[in-house]
Amino acid sequence: MLSVREAAEVLGVSQKTVYRWIKEGRVPSHRLGGQHFLERSEVNNLVIRDGLAPLPSTTQEAEDYQDITLHEMLTRGGVFYRISGTTKKDVLKNALSMVKGVDESISSPLFQMFLAREELASTGIGDHIAIPHARGSLVGYISQPILSLSFLENPIDYGALDGKPVYALFLLISPNVRTHLRVLARLSFCLHAPEFKRMILEQASRDTILSTLIQTEARLPEGS
Repeated sequence: MLSVREAAEVLGVSQKTVYRWIKEGRVPSHRLGGQHFLERSEVNNLVIRDGLAPLPSTTQEAEDYQDITLHEMLTRGGVFYRISGTTKKDVLKNALSMVKGVDESISSPLFQMFLAREELASTGIGDHIAIPHARGSLVGYISQPILSLSFLENPIDYGALDGKPVYALFLLISPNVRTHLRVLARLSFCLHAPEFKRMILEQASRDTILSTLIQTEARLPEGS
């Protein structure tokens, strides 16, 4: 269970707000020793249901991720091939189960966050590529951003704007919003680079994709 202070840090709101939500019945709590405590699963539900997306608690926390490259994130998360599934839900679940560094205790709520985000709008960006990511944030659950790439065994209708079926999924898991937006911007830049995009569309080998990513990132604008 989480104290009100811990829940407030995870949700990125003030303790006063958490107390108000408890009073309004928005989130259940338990009174122990005169203090309120919240189940971690209920805090997860707030993130999933309401799409809460807290900012890092300090500027230093955001700066800690500035030097982490997409190459490092993708090496950590992994590149996978022939992921099975015939629906968006199936391929998301199967791709997420392969990601390195995702603890089993957060895999279920994380999967629900991915689904909640897809309900808002498809993360298919066109040209057979999608970038699934959580609608909420995972402050307190993961310490560093994780990126994985999964190639599907069979392309599926992903609801992308260009109508093309998707067979390459970049799953992005971020500990906070600032890092999330930064990684998305860097990944977008790389996917606009012809050589790197060609490696993805051709489903090149893991080593080729990673080495091409290093070269592409080297051309990122300073400060990105």
